[in-house]
Amino acid sequence: MRRVRARLARTMRPPEIALEAHGVRLHGIAWPGPASPFSLLLHATSFCADVWLPAWEAAQSAAARPLRAVAVDARGHGRSARAEGEGAYAWTRGVEDVIAWLEALAPEIEGGALLVGHSSGATVALAVAALRPELVRGVALIEPVLFETPADRSREDSFLGSRVMAERARKRRADFASTQDARERLLQRFPYAGFASAAFEAFLAGGLAGVPGGGVRLRCAPEVEAAWYEGAAALDLWPLLVGLRAPALLIAAEHGAMPATLLERLRAALPAGRLERVPGTTHFAALEAPERVGALIGGFASALAGGAR
Repeated sequence: MRRVRARLARTMRPPEIALEAHGVRLHGIAWPGPASPFSLLLHATSFCADVWLPAWEAAQSAAARPLRAVAVDARGHGRSARAEGEGAYAWTRGVEDVIAWLEALAPEIEGGALLVGHSSGATVALAVAALRPELVRGVALIEPVLFETPADRSREDSFLGSRVMAERARKRRADFASTQDARERLLQRFPYAGFASAAFEAFLAGGLAGVPGGGVRLRCAPEVEAAWYEGAAALDLWPLLVGLRAPALLIAAEHGAMPATLLERLRAALPAGRLERVPGTTHFAALEAPERVGALIGGFASALAGGAR
């Protein structure tokens, strides 16, 4: 994995921070706290850093000590800049961005970071933990995206699910007359209709931007979302997991998207992990049940720091 030199810059309005890495300006929001434990929060495709706000409030309540954290907007999401060029949204690029965040923040972290990821963010977290174990203290994985890697990665049915998702994403409506218009329209659709109110409002706050002349637009453009789905094929996760040493918390939804066979394969690859299931939820458990998910993460973070209740 190519290492980079990154420049970390704090913005004028804390708790926001920004990182220049790989030619892209990346954005994050920060919770203050002690150097240990520290967590880096990685959202799912098409969402944004803000959606972690209610879950992290619950995590703070469940932990035995204050929890310092940074939730980051992936490239092309939230307030992070769009990337250009072939392969700009390959998941390996997401891995590189997370490593850049960890390297830039390393002087302020003691004992490595807890990587907390949801969906594609969880898959990226796993890859980072395997590739750079010295930077990672543990991983909390909410419904990671798992694929059965085909022998021939060029086959038409390879990563078919991501290709279908990409086709749907390109048809997504991106512009709305107002935030209220977006609220009303999105609440009629899956998965937004099932989100906890606080998580949905956090998504609107971080995921929409005003446009000249009035109205609002999704910060993650449909073509960027589609490119992220298509970028899944660039990351072959399973061979990397041989290098995984970090303790893991695996959070599965009752009606999740992880195939049972691949879930068991992942559990077998985790050297020190436990599985928790969240009843009544789907693949979007982190936004449907942020209090329950946050409490699990907060307890895990506290245990990693030696402060379990």
